[in-house]
Amino acid sequence: MIVALENIWEKVSIVYKVFFVLFTSFLIFLSAQISIDLPFSPVPITLQTFTIFLLALILPKDWALYSVITYIAEGAINFPVFANFKGGIWVILGPTGGYILSWPLAVIILKKLLNYMPRFFALIIVSVIVLLCGTLWLSQFVGINNAFKMGFLPFLITDFIKVIILSIISKIISKAS
Repeated sequence: MIVALENIWEKVSIVYKVFFVLFTSFLIFLSAQISIDLPFSPVPITLQTFTIFLLALILPKDWALYSVITYIAEGAINFPVFANFKGGIWVILGPTGGYILSWPLAVIILKKLLNYMPRFFALIIVSVIVLLCGTLWLSQFVGINNAFKMGFLPFLITDFIKVIILSIISKIISKAS
């Protein structure tokens, strides 16, 4: 399926490519609004990573990467696309910026890891990478011990659940194609 999509990408017009990237960045925006604020953390639980990882699993690397970069750029120029309809460079430079900025790297690493290991393990590794990047960034605001308690530990269970669901969904999609 991915090879077929890569062949399509090379053949379609720039208008289609722009539309597709905007549409997939819109999907990330929608998933960002499904969020749960934690009273003890500036980092909400969202479905952004779920959507970003799903795009990385089912799309060629360039498509997924352009979608994520477009989404981040939209937020940076003050479109209210981040969780809870926030936007602006201050969100990226704020406590949640490490998570946001880790997503393009996560797409690249996930695509590489999928060549060497099963989806489930690749997703676990990439989830931990995102959490570590976000936690290290958050530590600049609240200290490393608090960052670990606020930005890493609370997300382990939800990320593990996301990984299980993503593994199942992507397996079904790959069997269907």
